[in-house]
Amino acid sequence: MSKVIVVTGTASGLGKATVEKFSAEGWDVVATVRKEADLKVHDGNPRVRTLLLDVDDEGAAAGFAEAALAAFGRVDALVNNAGSYQMGPLEASTMEQVHGQFQTNVFGLIAVTKAFLPTFRAQRSGVVVNISSLTAEQGYPYNAAYAASKAAVATLSEALSMELAEFGIVVRAIMPGQHATRIFTKIDAAAEVPEDYQAGIASFFGATPMTGSSPSVTADAVYRAVLDPAPEQVRVYTGPDSEAIPHAKRILGPQEYWREFREAAVGRPSALFRTLVPAPGSEPLQRDV
Repeated sequence: MSKVIVVTGTASGLGKATVEKFSAEGWDVVATVRKEADLKVHDGNPRVRTLLLDVDDEGAAAGFAEAALAAFGRVDALVNNAGSYQMGPLEASTMEQVHGQFQTNVFGLIAVTKAFLPTFRAQRSGVVVNISSLTAEQGYPYNAAYAASKAAVATLSEALSMELAEFGIVVRAIMPGQHATRIFTKIDAAAEVPEDYQAGIASFFGATPMTGSSPSVTADAVYRAVLDPAPEQVRVYTGPDSEAIPHAKRILGPQEYWREFREAAVGRPSALFRTLVPAPGSEPLQRDV
């Protein structure tokens, strides 16, 4: 019998690539989309059942879990990929935007996870993979609410990895670097930004290319994370800019890394930082350690 995985937020980007990866590897997939217009996005793939789910609606999680279980008769893994991106100075972001960022990226993720835990606990097996972000490790300017929400996802994953280990449930947080997805076309941007911020915004985004690794890079990492039975490693780094972080912190130490990162974030990276942390979308460095 084929194994079954549930993936949220699959209309494009990392979610769509993850559906394609697992179905190609012989898994059956329950894929979610938020809009009815996207229900046909996986048409032609007989291993995929596409269901509507707005993760912001916490009350829908339990019914969705029942429907997902009914689709193929079982669920072996859950990938919480659905998310949103709120950008801009915190001062100019409305509280509604900040609450919305956490509703999608944290509270919705928690509701969906809770809906599947009774099944995983009863069968004494299951994998939960939460898509966090590189920003959980180092908060970029003008991304404060997004970074905070993704840091919450990473820490939540670490706590759950210990809380659920006795039931045979493995929990991981994927930490993608910058990826070439449609997220930059779906930004919930702060409005009425004070003029004082404009120079800093121009400096930061001028130094940060809106490019990155292919979504398939993270989809491959999610696949490996689901198959790895060892519960100890929770944070999984994907993409050259993300994979470099643990290495750079070992070399520089946390305080010096933070100092170097602050300079790099505004377009003043040192030669050492450029060596240790490649730009988004570049080839990963070959290291001996």
